[in-house]
Amino acid sequence: MEQRSSGRRSMSLGAVVACPRFGLIRGQITDLGGGGLYVRAETSIVPIGAPVTVTFHPGEGICKGCVSLHGRVIHQSLHGFGIAFGDLDSECADALAGMAPGIAPAHRRAMPTLRAG
Repeated sequence: MEQRSSGRRSMSLGAVVACPRFGLIRGQITDLGGGGLYVRAETSIVPIGAPVTVTFHPGEGICKGCVSLHGRVIHQSLHGFGIAFGDLDSECADALAGMAPGIAPAHRRAMPTLRAG
């Protein structure tokens, strides 16, 4: 089993998990860290290693719209599953930082820089 590389924060936040193989799954984000999150759901049919997208609204004070994070399922339980984030764009990383101050995202995608000359 993979070890966590960052701190965690408990919460209760509605989310939709999209899996190409199993469709949409509604659940609650109950645990969030810089490297991943745990979704409590009535199903745990999403296989370990499956790519998923988690969409949620972090709150008006954090950002105006929904955030979609890409990752993969890394563990399952009877009550849901854990997801490790893939590379995060700056908007997603900023939303996570606003939701869990002090927990730095583990994977931040570098944005290209334009250079003159």
